[in-house]
Amino acid sequence: MADKHTLRIFDEDLEKLRAEVIKLAGQVEDELTRALTALISGDHNLAREVIASDRQADALQDAINVHTAHVLARQQAMASDLRAILAASRVAPHLERIGDYAKNTAKRLQRLSTPIDPDMTAQFYWMGERIKSMLRRVTDAYMRDDAELANVTWADDAELDAVYSRLFERLLNIMRDDNKRVADGTQLLFIAKGLERAGDHVTDIAEEVYLMVTGKPLQGPRPKVEEA
Repeated sequence: MADKHTLRIFDEDLEKLRAEVIKLAGQVEDELTRALTALISGDHNLAREVIASDRQADALQDAINVHTAHVLARQQAMASDLRAILAASRVAPHLERIGDYAKNTAKRLQRLSTPIDPDMTAQFYWMGERIKSMLRRVTDAYMRDDAELANVTWADDAELDAVYSRLFERLLNIMRDDNKRVADGTQLLFIAKGLERAGDHVTDIAEEVYLMVTGKPLQGPRPKVEEA
């Protein structure tokens, strides 16, 4: 049996790993916030800052991967500890992908030739705010080992999908009615899809948190709604 000193070091390693995951979550939320601000305001300078800052998210994910391997090698972990270690290794790539979607939003903004319609801007803003709210909630669930909160976050994706579907249909109609708006419409379609996929990654994180806490997978298809 490991001595108390070894166990203390192992606990410290687990806390450090958890802190690194939480830091990465904060980084990608910041990237999302600035990317959506840049999109809505048409701020190309801010968009360039978002693109450059994504390297920090990549570096954080690399550090988590290295630390995960280190913790696993230190000593044989109990089942609950092993789930926590594996959760960190699985959550980090989802967070990094959310950061990628923020970066891609900033990149595609730079290719738009005209500002976004105000009412369409409101839909993009709503999607961004919903994703950030979900991300904060799932990060809180991860910090608190709260399976129920993870389950709530998992279900929150339904409204996001509904808003995305309406926005997607509207953009297709605009492009069909005015071929001069096809180029911009295509970029906005990719941005909207990226935000929808970011929401999917948050729900994937919720699944990992639920499994980490309970040892059981979330069951059943995610709920869907027709209207949000």
